[in-house]
Amino acid sequence: MFELSKDWSQLPSLWSALAERGSTDMDGLPRLEVQPRWEVPDTVVITAAASGRILREESADRSAGFGLDIDSFITAAVDSIEAGAVGIHLDILGMPKIAESGLTVPEAYSKIYAGINERTCRDWICDANVLNGTSFDENMFAITAGLAETVPMAPNFPVPWMESAAHVASEHGVRLVFSIHSAAEVDLANRLVLSKGILKEKPAWGILIGYPYDDSTTRLATYLNSPKVMMTELIAICDRIHEIDPDPYILVAAAGRASQYMVATAMLLGLHVRVGTEDTAFRFPHSNELLTDSAESVRRAVDTAAVLGRKVATADEARALVGLPIRTREVVSS
Repeated sequence: MFELSKDWSQLPSLWSALAERGSTDMDGLPRLEVQPRWEVPDTVVITAAASGRILREESADRSAGFGLDIDSFITAAVDSIEAGAVGIHLDILGMPKIAESGLTVPEAYSKIYAGINERTCRDWICDANVLNGTSFDENMFAITAGLAETVPMAPNFPVPWMESAAHVASEHGVRLVFSIHSAAEVDLANRLVLSKGILKEKPAWGILIGYPYDDSTTRLATYLNSPKVMMTELIAICDRIHEIDPDPYILVAAAGRASQYMVATAMLLGLHVRVGTEDTAFRFPHSNELLTDSAESVRRAVDTAAVLGRKVATADEARALVGLPIRTREVVSS
């Protein structure tokens, strides 16, 4: 600033100051440091929903390589872990071959969990669906048996059930993940569960938008028909989450047509991703070309992270990000 205590008539005019400063065009740019680093996390968590549920209505040749029974689910999960996923979504919902096997939910979950552990030495986080079962006891089995470290829950189920599930998860040190399918569900999560103080620790958030739906679908759906719509919907939901949780852990699922484009967008926004063939079978939104298996989607996510300069988290790094303690997995006998 000028020394304004001096005689102002002796201070440079605007034109004199401009002449003294000089001007440059693109041939004389300032130092690189004038542009600060963007606040994008160095680390990205990649998990996988490895079942082949999305292709259960397809022909056998079209669904080959997708986990549609217990053995193929275990294979898909192990291959996904070996490809770089640090978490597996344990879910048998909508898989007739498992439902028809005669196994109870505890038996099926234990068999899959043990099978994964027996076939990989890599550490992984079990994210278990708590919607399966004929009783609340079976719903909560993955939590009470010590399998699950995180459990997703959409916030539009009967309130007493949600309150009870949130309480059980919190009491067992399992992180609740609100599964969000539209911006409206962010409000439901806050109003029906979070604001009641049931949880001892802050929840995580999972965004699952763009999933296929038709006239029979009861879930609040989000219609994504272009990259712009995908980005604006995702950002809007993230904005609603930030209004409730200023520093949230957000995991975005690559679902439906959005597939790999959702992965790239989420990583650009500094978020974490869930890939796998439970929610999508497409390689690209503008093509009908299908993924070979769940592990391919993981490898593609790992490659995307490398291109964007984000390091893929280890299981323990992912636990730290979501607020879980370091854990040594115990194999559950099948």
